[in-house]
Amino acid sequence: MHERSVVRALLRQVEALAAEHPASRVRAVRVRIGEFSGVEPALLRSAYDELVEETTLRGATLEAQQVPLEAICDECGLNFRVDDYRFACKTCGSLQLTICGGEELLLESISMEEPMP
Repeated sequence: MHERSVVRALLRQVEALAAEHPASRVRAVRVRIGEFSGVEPALLRSAYDELVEETTLRGATLEAQQVPLEAICDECGLNFRVDDYRFACKTCGSLQLTICGGEELLLESISMEEPMP
């Protein structure tokens, strides 16, 4: 399960960002997961729930937004969602496509809170 190594890298990145604000606590980590990223969202969540408890981010939740696979037809310019991995334009049938979304795995944001004075 490579999701564990993905989560470890994600947690290191979030810890580094959080270190820039030492008086704050991370409440939530938001990621975008493309359906063609090779990452299984349920396995990512499971690995996160387990591994976050071993870090300084203990208690921070994971908010994951799934991103559909999208392409632009190089022939007619149609921007469309790729369904069932059928890489053909829905209008002209061209196989000349450019993927424009759905391959990413991005740390979108982190939510932090300052301690009460």
